[in-house]
Amino acid sequence: MTITVEAKYENGKLNPARPIPLAEGTQVQLTITTADEDHDPLDAVIGICESGRTDGAENHDKYIYGKTRP
Repeated sequence: MTITVEAKYENGKLNPARPIPLAEGTQVQLTITTADEDHDPLDAVIGICESGRTDGAENHDKYIYGKTRP
């Protein structure tokens, strides 16, 4: 499960802006990105495709579903 929630760091603790639906004692892994950072979660995958196609957005349905637009 992935949950994204805003939090504030105060007095050595992260304080979430809303309740998090986890059972008490649940182990989690944190990845911290400051809110003022210009962060794109897709940066890690952008440009890794080696198909050589440059029309992916235009022909999305064709490549994903094998269909062409009417």
